[in-house]
Amino acid sequence: MKTSRKNLSVLIDWLTIIFEETDAYTVIRDYLDLPIEAFEKDYRGIQYKEYDTRYTFGQIVLFSIEEQSDKQECYLTLSGEGCRQFEKHLGRNNETWESFFNNCFSYSDSIVRMTRIDVAIDDKNKVPFFTIKELYKKCENELYQSISETHSYHDSKFSLNDGAKTLYIGARKSRVRFRFYDKDKEQALKQKLSMVNLKSWKRTEIQLRDEYATQMCQQIAFSQKSLGSLIFGFLKASLTFHTETGELYRPWQRFIGSVEPLKLKATNETTTLHDTQNWLETGGVLSILKGFKLLEESHALGDLQSVEQLIPQALFSRSFSQKLVAHVSMLNRIDLVKQIQDQTKKAEF
Repeated sequence: MKTSRKNLSVLIDWLTIIFEETDAYTVIRDYLDLPIEAFEKDYRGIQYKEYDTRYTFGQIVLFSIEEQSDKQECYLTLSGEGCRQFEKHLGRNNETWESFFNNCFSYSDSIVRMTRIDVAIDDKNKVPFFTIKELYKKCENELYQSISETHSYHDSKFSLNDGAKTLYIGARKSRVRFRFYDKDKEQALKQKLSMVNLKSWKRTEIQLRDEYATQMCQQIAFSQKSLGSLIFGFLKASLTFHTETGELYRPWQRFIGSVEPLKLKATNETTTLHDTQNWLETGGVLSILKGFKLLEESHALGDLQSVEQLIPQALFSRSFSQKLVAHVSMLNRIDLVKQIQDQTKKAEF
């Protein structure tokens, strides 16, 4: 059976926004266009962040800073269900995501920053454009080019002879990450249903953070292009799969369609290794190492091993290895990749 792009749909599936110099009442009234009375207020924040108050309306959640007199800031978070709830609210008011983002960037009394947006493409063709395993093989054979260099693969148990497959391209905290997975099998496991009762459903997700997220939302607000055109355009500019002879992989080419490429570019690009370095500094790990060195230099280790004895035995985790590879790639030190891979824990598929 022939696949059709008519069976593809695109939707926003996660959104987080920071409203600087803005109170919760203004965000709810002027940005969300919702009554303040609809929200339940309680005093709860987010770990490692300054927000101390939470407003909840169904799956729409807004955090704010209210205990500090010298600072006003709000943090809106919409999960997939929150996005669906907010879409219905927009529709009732004859509004769209385009008009919402337009309002966010046009309102002059505050600074609005999108910190994350996830967009999902659902392929509900009976025979999908591609399988996750096919794309994984392309990645393993280095037959792909991407704005995000690393990839990983997860195969969870689904049935006796089959698994629910997920392919990631890009590290977990990178500014651009792609995710491909068997949405049909995920739903079957969640709802405890047989696959016989579910139609084929493969999902492609694009996760954008920080400047990439803000730029994509600006495109949605002002470009006058559909969400589908923008997302497929971004995919065309950011991720490509090839055949062994160097030609474009036909199923991927048909999946993308004939759209204009959309390039987004973030300034001050850093690798996620900077996050790990910050964690070393703030998480106490360096102070622990310093303590072990103190014991060693004072001949007070007892039956403990020295740091020098422990280091040769250590292997990099898969996630840390991906950060190291991304970092050396940006420095054009590809010669170090093999050395990093040799000291990485082997994955089990």
